[in-house]
Amino acid sequence: MSQEMKRSPALQLLPIPNQSQSLDLFKPLLTPEQLEALSRCARGISIRFESWEIIDALVAGGYAEQGVAGVVTVTVKGQEYLREHAP
Repeated sequence: MSQEMKRSPALQLLPIPNQSQSLDLFKPLLTPEQLEALSRCARGISIRFESWEIIDALVAGGYAEQGVAGVVTVTVKGQEYLREHAP
């Protein structure tokens, strides 16, 4: 390898953020309605009669699980989201 190639800035490695930093960039934000429903669910208030779009979004995002008879429970991911974003 020539000296010129070794010094080329194009060959220098760029710092890459760690995995958790890069994943934070892609974390979806919940709408205010979804956040309110998740918060109520975490407090033990049933949200099974909420709009299906809200429940589907929470379940699809991994923030909640829908069980027997439509009972919705908050997942660990949902609890973490609430700690970070709830007022």
